[in-house]
Amino acid sequence: MKKQYFCSIKLTIFLLIANISFATYVYAEEENYVNLVSARQEYLIKPILEEFTKDTGIKVNYTISFGKVMVNMIKLEGEDSEVDAYIANDAGDLYNLQQNGILQPIRSKILERNIPSHLRDPSKQWYGISMRVRSLIYNTNLVNPSTLQDYKSLGEPRWKNKLSLRTSKKVYNKSMVAMMIAHYGYEKTKIILESWVKNLNEKPLNDDIKVINALLKNKAEIGIVNSYYLAKMLRDDPKLPIKMHFLGDENNRVHINISGIGVTRYAKRKKNAIKLIEWLSSKKGQKLFANINMEYPVNKRVKAHKILQDWGKFKQMKINVKKAGELRRDAEKLMKEVSYE
Repeated sequence: MKKQYFCSIKLTIFLLIANISFATYVYAEEENYVNLVSARQEYLIKPILEEFTKDTGIKVNYTISFGKVMVNMIKLEGEDSEVDAYIANDAGDLYNLQQNGILQPIRSKILERNIPSHLRDPSKQWYGISMRVRSLIYNTNLVNPSTLQDYKSLGEPRWKNKLSLRTSKKVYNKSMVAMMIAHYGYEKTKIILESWVKNLNEKPLNDDIKVINALLKNKAEIGIVNSYYLAKMLRDDPKLPIKMHFLGDENNRVHINISGIGVTRYAKRKKNAIKLIEWLSSKKGQKLFANINMEYPVNKRVKAHKILQDWGKFKQMKINVKKAGELRRDAEKLMKEVSYE
């Protein structure tokens, strides 16, 4: 039996032209498999996929890819594409896949039962499989959390030179601002971000870990990060004087984002791809995915990791996360207008 290859001749030519190094996987000879592209790093996804194979007998052939390269390659291949499913790290990225015609609608009562409606695409082209909060952290030695009320409160004069943020160029911040626009409207969001920029302690950083370290080094007192960055650091050192504070709109609803997955438009193993997504939404899949990634399960019947549970409960902003993609350009425009670098 001929070996199955993830990349076709067209794809190889594309990569040579683009002068991009791309690791191709030679697949096993079994017929029962599914081909997956993942924006999650291998150490975060491999153990989960191995469990899926043990439970179902379906082998998962995967490659790790970030950015626009894989999207362009799948579009180039069209019907010849061997990719069956795609995991993205952000709702905005899932929306981008959808807009590029990469995904197809799938119907599944299992997914509709396991995944809340605001965490999946209304047209059923992608589904959230884990959730993170992008919210405030604070130095427990310097800050009384009762002084932190909502997004507007971060712009108060008391936080002058005490706020640390990641760069606006990162998709996570683009999505956060897009969801703020969906809630507040453009002009009100602009006023809030202008106040944040005035309170920055330094030029925005290129990494959430650097934001956390800025607080640890007393360069700042408060910052905004994805919850899993702090959770992983606390897992290694529970004594860190940094805590997550669930801060959001005027009704204390917090911005959330997802990692999600969809079936590609020309998937040749569609049934296996759907089985993979359904399994990832199950109790076992959710527990593995959430604990390994230190994110929140989307399935309400599954508990989060103990570190996350210890932070307490929070209210979710129930606007469909698709808005993170629909309003991304508005978010980019707004951040440029307020000089949020």
